[in-house]
Amino acid sequence: MAAGLPQSTLGLLGSADALEAILQPLLHPANGLLDPSGIRISPAFTWSRGDILASMGGMQVSMEELMAEARSQAQAEAVRQFQVAREAFSDRRFSESLEALGRALDIGPSLQVAGRLAWRVHLLRALVLLGSDDNADPGLVNPAEAEQSFLLAARFARKDYRLDAARALLGAGWAAYVKDTGAIERRLANALAYTGEALDLDGDLSEAQFQSAKFRMALGEVDPALRGLRWLPVSGAILLLKAAADGDFRRHAGRFDSFVDGLRGEQQVKIQDEVTPVARRIRSWLPDCPDLAALPAARRLVDFSENAAGLGLLELQGYLGSRWREDREKLQESFFEARRMVSREHHGPVPEQVPAGDVPVDRPAGSQTADPMDQEPEFQFFNGLGEVLFTYRGAPGSRKVYELPAGDGVASLPVRWIPPGQFLRGSPVTEPGREPDETLHPVVLSQGFFLMETPCTQAQWSRVMASNPSRFVGPDLPVEQVNWEEAREFARRLTEFHRLSGLIAAGWRWDLPTEAQWEYACRVRKPGVYHGPIDSVAWYQQNSGKRTHPVGGRPPNAWGLHDMHGNVAKWCLDWYGAYPSETVRHPSGPPFGTFRVYRGGGWSDEAKCCRSAFRGRSVPEFRSSNIGFSLVLSGPLGSEDAEEAPKAAGAGRPTLPQSSR
Repeated sequence: MAAGLPQSTLGLLGSADALEAILQPLLHPANGLLDPSGIRISPAFTWSRGDILASMGGMQVSMEELMAEARSQAQAEAVRQFQVAREAFSDRRFSESLEALGRALDIGPSLQVAGRLAWRVHLLRALVLLGSDDNADPGLVNPAEAEQSFLLAARFARKDYRLDAARALLGAGWAAYVKDTGAIERRLANALAYTGEALDLDGDLSEAQFQSAKFRMALGEVDPALRGLRWLPVSGAILLLKAAADGDFRRHAGRFDSFVDGLRGEQQVKIQDEVTPVARRIRSWLPDCPDLAALPAARRLVDFSENAAGLGLLELQGYLGSRWREDREKLQESFFEARRMVSREHHGPVPEQVPAGDVPVDRPAGSQTADPMDQEPEFQFFNGLGEVLFTYRGAPGSRKVYELPAGDGVASLPVRWIPPGQFLRGSPVTEPGREPDETLHPVVLSQGFFLMETPCTQAQWSRVMASNPSRFVGPDLPVEQVNWEEAREFARRLTEFHRLSGLIAAGWRWDLPTEAQWEYACRVRKPGVYHGPIDSVAWYQQNSGKRTHPVGGRPPNAWGLHDMHGNVAKWCLDWYGAYPSETVRHPSGPPFGTFRVYRGGGWSDEAKCCRSAFRGRSVPEFRSSNIGFSLVLSGPLGSEDAEEAPKAAGAGRPTLPQSSR
């Protein structure tokens, strides 16, 4: 396959040796019914991967399991005929296979009520009729009949076996494409419709994602076709190779190569953001950490980072998709030993180690082993290696920009990376303005997240929602007069738009921050009432002039976040409830309640209501010109989601649906 690629495309995808390594596992005998032919591009269904074929028609299911599905003598006879058919199919005796399948179908209504058995018979019949490199007898091959058999198979599987039904519809799409009757436009329209149904049943079926892209390319719909390839997982590397060698894609070779080059650039950016900082830290620590220097994962990671600029897309994807995770796991095992070595270098012997994610114990003032969050060298190390190894998305406070749906005015949504860490939530009893519900307690957030740089503006709101409810109107003013549910609806629509655009992956979503996320980001891990003098960092009752002000007009905190104090209060995800006194991890409030929380205070509030610890609350239906919101973008808690990280901006821009799913 690689030998037929232009040198320019081959260079973008990777070296010949790297592509051979990708293809080699697919030649395993257990991986496909048709052996190496399962990965060749041909005008028949062997264009598809062998493991898809092997899973079809019960080709790998034991006779005992098949017979257990029979509920009558007639169905048992159908199973016996199916066994004859699949043995003949495996031996390339396709005419005998078709005859046995005909006998199975002749048992009539008894077969029709045996959903899975009927699925197997119709699906194997469709495979015979579709033909292959080994089955090209014009007296047997009939793609039009194969299409109908695939559709019958999907019908019998749809209710209880969605994946089986999706694979059958995938076959129907291919049969519609290769049959020689009817106009090509009509055949392609049917092929796309069947493949779309397959994706509706199983959106993760990468073969269907690719098949849809191929059909769109055949219709000349180049941009939608290439966007479809963006969704292929790293495990779908073979499908990207197929696209490179496929005739429909080669007719638009320049556009395809530009697309691959863009994906390669995105991977390079991801490496710079995620891998390179880890590699730099490891290289700097190697002289002080012999155990780390001897770890193959450390050397491999450093070598990959230093050589990534010369690698092809599939080589980059291969490392980021699996080996990166494996190397991080090995490095995590050595995390504490590395910390001990560096701690000795900076501060001398450390009598008591602080486990990652636990709040350090109090120590006497002036101690060499003081809280690592208060000593800069130890702070940098403790958070540095922990961040890059566990959920690194960039330097703390680093900025990313996401696109908004098409429309007038502002088109972007800037966010800041908030790294994982720990802090004390609430307020000490000596804090002026303190409320009884601000019990001071340790909180651990072991997963980072992105937070909007400013409260949501009216311009940003209008790009997603149909109306502007604000009392004080202006594109750069924060949106207000939105209740809790409307803020979450904005988040749901934004999530849907960015998933359709390919900018965030499954598992990532926009939502309101939890109280813990908001206060942690507001404080930047540090204690204190505000992040600066109240009159300089906040619009509040004493200086607001009884109205909101354009966002970002006051200095940001250390992570680049504006208007954390004042201008508008910000809705949070949590139900209101009492704080605990002990350490909590990833708190998200009580499971139910009467009031939702909002934080940060607004233009009409007193200074004490703008404190980092203050907890406002109201019913979810409440609207006020004093309340707006910011959103977080986060992945599934505790996931190893390097491959699911939000992608760089620059994908296509589908229009936003008018209502969320």
